Amino acid sequence: MKRIILAVLALFLMAVCAQAVVDEGPNIVTFPGKGKLGSVSFDHLAHHERGAECALCHHTGVNEGNCADCHGYDPEAPHIQDALHLLCIGCHKYKSGPTECEECHVN
Repeated sequence: MKRIILAVLALFLMAVCAQAVVDEGPNIVTFPGKGKLGSVSFDHLAHHERGAECALCHHTGVNEGNCADCHGYDPEAPHIQDALHLLCIGCHKYKSGPTECEECHVN
């Protein structure tokens, strides 16, 4: 009986830990640059740890896929470059993050 309880407890803890890892998403997300500006490496984990709300970026409720799946194709959604600039720069101004082009477009 003890073994069964320990096995169930171990499975439960593994499921909880796995769910926590899935919820945090990737550590780094890279958005390709356009023109002479380089790409932007977004530290997803650092933003998550600072308390950024998931729904701010994942507003469709989908944590998979690519922003460009809608932004740039769906006429109701702003173009991806406009959406990211408004979202990122707006938050960075509010939270004292980098706001100059070269501070984020470094790759």
